[in-house]
Amino acid sequence: MQKVEVKRHSIFMRVCHWSIAITGILLGLTGLQIGGLYGFKFLPEQLLATHVYIGFAFGALWGLFSYYILTKEWKWISLGRIPYSLQFMWAETKAWFGKGHVEDPRAYDPEKGDYVEKIIPTQVMVWWGYALVALLTGLTGLAMVFPETFGPVIGICQALAPIFGTENGFALVRALHLFGMYLFAVILIMHIYAVILFGVLPSMITGKREEKVAE
Repeated sequence: MQKVEVKRHSIFMRVCHWSIAITGILLGLTGLQIGGLYGFKFLPEQLLATHVYIGFAFGALWGLFSYYILTKEWKWISLGRIPYSLQFMWAETKAWFGKGHVEDPRAYDPEKGDYVEKIIPTQVMVWWGYALVALLTGLTGLAMVFPETFGPVIGICQALAPIFGTENGFALVRALHLFGMYLFAVILIMHIYAVILFGVLPSMITGKREEKVAE
């Protein structure tokens, strides 16, 4: 199988990606401590303020990253590719249990100077999962810090609260924020597993990767 070294990720994307990873870890640590979910004291002074400031940085970085992805990588993560992504995910699941083999679809066409397929299709679901969870945690987090400005978010949760067995909309906002954090952690674990399994981690450091030449 013939391969060719290509530039896979720009310096902007790599810096933005790792900055999101670092601020995300800090958000998780401070958030867990605010929720009283572990005993290690991480930045005990001004903890809430630190969590909020990091959250703003995280949100700004996500905005930049999203703009780049949507303008430069849209054809790989568009909503129209979700059915294909689900089919590939199902094939991966069957292969995991020893039923068949999934061919890596990624390939590069040197003549055109572009990818035929740049990502593992399940990354489409990962991307949109990240986007939705980031929106959920961001809106609920802002609603808790700025309840007057983001009153509509609390109002929606107040209307939905009885469905979840409570009359307190603010409590539901907090619960959804925590739930979003756990979802983010699950998607992150899947993401780490996939990038290691499919050998794309080094390219997010160097920007380059040897890709299969399209036939």
